[in-house]
Amino acid sequence: MSLGNLSGQTVNLAEPRKPPPLALLAALTALGFCALHMVIPVLPLLARVFDSDPLHVQPVITLYFAGIAVGQLVYGPISDRYGRRPVLLVGLAMFLAGSVLCVVAGSLWWLVVGRVLQACGACAGIVLGRAIIRDVHDREGSARALALVMMVMTLAPAISPAIGAYLAEWVDWRAIFVLLAMLGVLVLAWTWARLAETNASRAPLDLGGMAVSYFALLRSPAFLAFGLCTALTSASWFTFTAAAPFLLSEVLHEPPSTYGLMILLPMATYMIGNGIAARTTRRFGSMRLFVWGLTISLCAGALMAAWCLSGQGLVWALFVPVAIASIGSGLCQPPAMAAGLSIYPRMAGAASGVIGFMQMTASSVGTLAVGLLPQHSVIGTVAVVVACMVLAMVAGLLALRLSRSALPVRAAAPLAVKPGPVPAPGNLSGG
Repeated sequence: MSLGNLSGQTVNLAEPRKPPPLALLAALTALGFCALHMVIPVLPLLARVFDSDPLHVQPVITLYFAGIAVGQLVYGPISDRYGRRPVLLVGLAMFLAGSVLCVVAGSLWWLVVGRVLQACGACAGIVLGRAIIRDVHDREGSARALALVMMVMTLAPAISPAIGAYLAEWVDWRAIFVLLAMLGVLVLAWTWARLAETNASRAPLDLGGMAVSYFALLRSPAFLAFGLCTALTSASWFTFTAAAPFLLSEVLHEPPSTYGLMILLPMATYMIGNGIAARTTRRFGSMRLFVWGLTISLCAGALMAAWCLSGQGLVWALFVPVAIASIGSGLCQPPAMAAGLSIYPRMAGAASGVIGFMQMTASSVGTLAVGLLPQHSVIGTVAVVVACMVLAMVAGLLALRLSRSALPVRAAAPLAVKPGPVPAPGNLSGG
């Protein structure tokens, strides 16, 4: 028995599904994160080029988050109905079109439109890369494949800011989008040539069932608390990364390359936090690491506030506390995500999509709030970042209290069409 798909390939449901190259799945996942972080260092430059203020340039990042947020909820169900390969090809083509539009953009408005297209297209790789892994690997194989993808998800945003900063300094800001377009062409061609259809069991596009599942999740106080905790932790990171280039350029008069190099510090410490969590979870318990991580992040936020108010060594006052907070994020984000997904085990895919949506939405709000505040000092950025950390701690403590009485729901939960898991942006970015 065979099925035709939108890409022209034939899927033989009787044949075993051949795993695609892990390097391809890693590239599909990394593309969206490269496009996010490569642009951040040049935000002050874009404000000068388009003769605008930081508030009007902020949608270059904010609406990118919004595009990824929406994609978290829709790509999984659509690919369950029409197949992974055709949906991925359409998404990559959309990313390529957005990159080309950014290259030729003659106004800030068209640049923002291009960024939205980039985000909506790149999200296909973020969501469906994991769905493909679930399609073709058993439990042990999935663990190995996801380990590689998670490593790339951490490394890609670690080096992307430096690449973007040096391209802007040595060539031109449009060179960033030329590079992204070239990467889009390579990944699109690679996907066309090497990715066979992996979804052998097409599911109907049950919008009613999706709505019921999402409504059930949103009615769970424990799920919402864990989701808000991980979303606010992610927002503290993305708010900082969106604001730091402006602070370095306009307040501290540093070149874009300073951000590209300094951001490597919190990226590295986030990996350290993840490594500690992976090695000590069985010994100490995930919820204890969850509390420790939130506490470390909150203490780092207090250090940032005190150090910045002192006015001494402001570059280090920004990045050293964030590096410490990233250790806390590396400790608390995986347990928070796992706890949120475990409340409704049969709806783990839908739950992952909702948490991803919450993360990107909170990050969008955080970056927008920073854009609305005065840009002549570090106070506004520090206030928003620390506020996110405080609220994450409150949500985390509430989640712990609620989770003691919220047993995993197995029988009563409706079975949703799964939209494919997404990284927790602290995981998304590596911070």
